[in-house]
Amino acid sequence: MEFLTADDFAPKEGLTFQMIFEVGDPLDLALVSVKRSRVYDYPGKQRDPFSLFFEGTKGVHCQQGLYRLRDETGWQADVFLVPIGDKPDGTYIYQAVFN
Repeated sequence: MEFLTADDFAPKEGLTFQMIFEVGDPLDLALVSVKRSRVYDYPGKQRDPFSLFFEGTKGVHCQQGLYRLRDETGWQADVFLVPIGDKPDGTYIYQAVFN
């Protein structure tokens, strides 16, 4: 699995990703926010923690789990997504946390 940082996602904020499945059509997810957190340096620290927030396809709810996401350029990453809520219009919000 690729070691990801907030810098990998920051330029992609606002872009649409596709959630890729082994079977079936992909679903669109919009990367709505990249939130960086700062922690004190410590021996072995490899990155500052960060969170990603995605808005999903209207009316489609996905369970938490590991999903392959592909952006508009073809770049891909495996990301563990957790549904954290839904909006009145029927779209779901998903979060990925990287520590």
